[in-house]
Amino acid sequence: MEQLRTDYCVVGAGFAGLTATRRLQERGQSVTLLEARDRVGGRVWNRQAQDGTIASVGGTWLGKRQDRMFELCREYGMDVYPQYDTGDTIMHLDGSNRRYQGLPAVGLFSLVSLGLAFWQLDRIVKRMPLNEPWNVSGAHDLDSQTLGAFIASRWNIPTGTARKLITTTMTTLFCVDPNEVSLLGSCVLARGGGKFEYYVDSTNTETHLVDGGVPELATRMAAKIGSALRYSSPVRRIKQSAAGVEVICDGVTVEARRAIVATPPLLASRIEYDPMLPPVHAQLLRRLLSGAAIRGITIYDEPFWRGEGLSGMTVAPELPVPVALDQSPRSLNVGIISSYMFGPQAVKAATMDPAERRDVWLQALAKRYGPKALTPRAHLETDWAAEEWSLGGMIAHFAPGVLTNYGPALYQPAGRIHFAGSEHAPEMHGLMEGAVRSGEKAAEDVISAG
Repeated sequence: MEQLRTDYCVVGAGFAGLTATRRLQERGQSVTLLEARDRVGGRVWNRQAQDGTIASVGGTWLGKRQDRMFELCREYGMDVYPQYDTGDTIMHLDGSNRRYQGLPAVGLFSLVSLGLAFWQLDRIVKRMPLNEPWNVSGAHDLDSQTLGAFIASRWNIPTGTARKLITTTMTTLFCVDPNEVSLLGSCVLARGGGKFEYYVDSTNTETHLVDGGVPELATRMAAKIGSALRYSSPVRRIKQSAAGVEVICDGVTVEARRAIVATPPLLASRIEYDPMLPPVHAQLLRRLLSGAAIRGITIYDEPFWRGEGLSGMTVAPELPVPVALDQSPRSLNVGIISSYMFGPQAVKAATMDPAERRDVWLQALAKRYGPKALTPRAHLETDWAAEEWSLGGMIAHFAPGVLTNYGPALYQPAGRIHFAGSEHAPEMHGLMEGAVRSGEKAAEDVISAG
């Protein structure tokens, strides 16, 4: 087995691992970056559809206040362009389409109900200490409740339509049934952007696309890192002592002063640690699970919906594909609809025959976009829960009790082992921006620790 000696070892070449490695190299430190896959990017990925179109199938959009991602795009020569948002949004509800711009077309009482719900949630969010959310007043009571129970209460959300819409929204954010998510834990996500509105309003988080796709940014960052990056090197074991760490993976062992583990929490929990991690760290990693998400990239000869006065954004809480939006490239050589199945819908769909699932998917799109949606030139699906080195959707969630019992480990190292990733980011929690900030902070922390 090959033996390497380096100042620091980083595990995982998503944006957290890439930016940690980059920052360490900028500080004059030697680094080895170990990646299990044969590509970089982690939960961002460019895939090729049957017609040859390349499309981003993971993290894709940039948004307001995501300054580090925009800066990295400029530095690495990646152009960004505004998300197309001209025209009407469609909400498919009660079997019919409702076109609107601005506020959802659901009636005044339901709009007031939605506003009341988010007002109540944001009252919790505003009280939460950014770096210690488990210390908010009433934390144990909030952590013993589920987000689903909050939504189900008619005192919190008086109308059925509002409950249906917010359930779809929260399932989209967490990729699981809201009954699996702690009420307090859900507010950690919102606190990362300031309030829930930041995450639930696409005009905040989905303002720009990257020409060539965000995964190309990860590829360019990897090229600058150079030979420090080792592909197809899944880490199996990390040993630590008072003197340093030994990171053991397939084919190579790396000795370093400290390690940064920048993988989804569940994957980090599957590494063997010697000695074992402190119980608070071990339990946290095992309990931070990512939900199910299947993303569909449906490609047409042109973005036909634009000619019909539609922005491409559609919401359909009663259909198996509840969210869809325009992901067409700047060139407009094709039209692309990006759409999603989340949580229980994705779990059920994963058991279908692929041809049956494709038909269900296209029928769900056609109910919003019309019969033209039934005849794409290509349709590509990515099941993130089936990806060996992701094991789930965009972000891990906090189940009831997790945050108040194990939360302090979220931002603390375990001896010489530090953790990074979007789940470990207080600000921009759950986003690529959060992953970048988390990676940069982890790099500064290990340098400061020596």
